Amino acid sequence: MTESNRPELHRPFDIVSLPDGGRHIEISPSDAERDAIARRLDLLAVADFAVRGRLDPLRRGRSAIFNGRMTAALTQRCIITGDPVDAAIDEEIHVRLLTEDESDKRTEVEIDADEDDLEIAEEGIVDLGEICVQYLAIALDPYPRAPGAQAPALPEEVDSADVVKPNPFAVLKKLKDKT
Repeated sequence: MTESNRPELHRPFDIVSLPDGGRHIEISPSDAERDAIARRLDLLAVADFAVRGRLDPLRRGRSAIFNGRMTAALTQRCIITGDPVDAAIDEEIHVRLLTEDESDKRTEVEIDADEDDLEIAEEGIVDLGEICVQYLAIALDPYPRAPGAQAPALPEEVDSADVVKPNPFAVLKKLKDKT
């Protein structure tokens, strides 16, 4: 991976050589990484962002699971006024990680709402930082509103009887009348 296409929060972990007891994971981005995440997600600021959890093997050398908690303090733009809107995120993350070989063995993909998300670890390496940024993006309020911000009033409804719709066959009628 070149420096230019490297994710804002790059935290690679090898799931192939993960110890039997798993591993405690703590991810806390630097100021520069938080600024880059804010730019990517079109946020005004990311004041705090942390992920803590465990990366445990499931099938030795072939799959693992990451269970953690993500917390963040950030500032979004109000969709109406553009004013800053502070938000706090506190979400759980559950991701099942498979090596490419293991994912190739899965012939059927069944979607179960209770099952963990699934990610492929290319060459046995998974970027938990990138996964965490994706979870943060999903957790954001898609329509943040500043206190007291009100949407502009919509135009009053027009009675459909008052609206004259053009007849699509009027042009054909004119042609017929000319002949």
